[in-house]
Amino acid sequence: MKTLQKTAGLQDIGQKMSYFLATGNLVSNTGLDLQQATGYTIVAEKLNFYRYLAHFRCIHRGSFFAELKTTTVRKLLPEAWGFLCPVHTPDGSPCGLLNHLSHTCKVITRPCDVSRLPSILATLGVTQTLVPVRGQSTVVVQLDGRIVGYCSSEEAKRVADTLRYYKVTGAHQGAVPLDIELGYVPISQGGQYPGLYIFSTPARMMRPVRYLANGRTDMVGSFEQVYMEIACMDDEIRPGENTHQELAPTSMLSIIANLTPFSDFNQSPRNMYQCQMGKQAMGTPATALKYRTDNKMYHLQTGQTPIVRPALHDKYGIDGFPNGMNAVVAVISYTGYDMEDAMILNKSSHERGFGYGTIYKSEIVDLGDLRVRGEPILHHFGLGADAPRSWREKLDKDGLPCIGVILREGDPMCAYIDDTTGKTSVKKYKGMEEGIVDEVRLLGSDLGDTELQKIHIKFRITRSPIIGDKFSSRHGQKGVCSQKWPSIDMPFSESGIQPDVIINPHAFPSRMTIGMFVESLAGKSGALHGMAQDATPFTFNETFTAADYFGEQLKSAGYNFHGNEPMYSGITGEEFKADIYLGVSFISSSSMVIG
Repeated sequence: MKTLQKTAGLQDIGQKMSYFLATGNLVSNTGLDLQQATGYTIVAEKLNFYRYLAHFRCIHRGSFFAELKTTTVRKLLPEAWGFLCPVHTPDGSPCGLLNHLSHTCKVITRPCDVSRLPSILATLGVTQTLVPVRGQSTVVVQLDGRIVGYCSSEEAKRVADTLRYYKVTGAHQGAVPLDIELGYVPISQGGQYPGLYIFSTPARMMRPVRYLANGRTDMVGSFEQVYMEIACMDDEIRPGENTHQELAPTSMLSIIANLTPFSDFNQSPRNMYQCQMGKQAMGTPATALKYRTDNKMYHLQTGQTPIVRPALHDKYGIDGFPNGMNAVVAVISYTGYDMEDAMILNKSSHERGFGYGTIYKSEIVDLGDLRVRGEPILHHFGLGADAPRSWREKLDKDGLPCIGVILREGDPMCAYIDDTTGKTSVKKYKGMEEGIVDEVRLLGSDLGDTELQKIHIKFRITRSPIIGDKFSSRHGQKGVCSQKWPSIDMPFSESGIQPDVIINPHAFPSRMTIGMFVESLAGKSGALHGMAQDATPFTFNETFTAADYFGEQLKSAGYNFHGNEPMYSGITGEEFKADIYLGVSFISSSSMVIG
């Protein structure tokens, strides 16, 4: 009896776990002596795929630290290089506390087999007894916090180097797994306790680097990285000193930060800003939209593949989740409607589908809510003889809405007959916007042996760009659509090209987003030559400049080397006195940036 009393409170452990995962809040009588009781989980939102992906790659230091006056916890430490992205962190109070894993960072999820490692250590000179050697300092050798032997500091360095060679080459039939961490701490004055520390447990962060001894890939951890010499570029390698080299300079960036084209040309806060804004755009949250039943889902109807994109865009298959459109962008002060951060949208581009989106909403109707426990089923979906004609225009004979019918606020959404009164009642559509019935699902027993009492209705709400919607490039250049300008009044180039978007020149000097200028050049030349342009950061330098590379492509296509073009006023027909910077940019947060 006492045992039953002790376990009585555990019967709803699944419900409590479900509540914890849904809210991130810990409910405890004692408080568990934790610094915080809330904020332990993040809801993986499907606003777009960038946001969904980032939620699975983020690490939060803890909401407790947001209240501290010190900034020490927000700093990016040397051991975090290559593991946590220095760019992808929000501005404001969570800055530096909410970080994201770099795109090459791997979290070890299972223990490594190190059963043969102690015998290998013994063959390399690690002894079981502490035997001091004259003139040499003896250090400890640990495996997952357990002492496995002792050796001199010089021997520990040699053992660590040998084990690293074994794990990279796969010697001894993989007795030294690639995912183990070899942390050799040398003797220092007042530094970390010296020794050789080997880790094989799960929940460690590892990342790939090139092992210079044989050119193969080695995995290093955050503990050992501090004591290693890892070069970045080829010209930084010092023979005899550097043991490893980065696979690419972009290894330090997260997946989202890597998708910003030419990010090395931009002022750094703009790249941080773009990481946030890319996750706020209306995009493609999933591919199986037809089968999803989310309460609310945003979908960009006119998504395109960007002409200018980094190599990782293709590696990660981002084309399957388009997040914007290619647009002809003119940098010009025109009409005053593009002052400050406003922009002008070509009305004809909008009418051709530029920035069109759809919102899918779900509604569940359960007649079981009307049923009194113990009574038979008294409510049935259907239209009775007393149903007015206006209801029959929207609903079928079975009381369910017709697919494709447009519902406005107050229209009948579904109908049911009450056996008690014999009258037909309806559930009304309460949305402020027009909703198109996209799908009706019948929810019931899998065996089909019970009467239908529950349905799921999916509505499709069209959302075209309107004045006040936010648009953005991939460089943190956010602007509000202030006017949809008629096509006949838009400026045009000598070849008859009219811009889809007009952005004010004052958006650039203070923000220093030179990456957008380069993207505009690259997009223009890519469109003219019919090819995708590589926008991977750190590709160009002072001797091999992006302006010259893409300028030559424009020149070969018969356009101005610098991307400027003479343009004519759509109102007067006169040529502007200054040439206008005209190119193709990807408007990634294209239709209604949420938030």
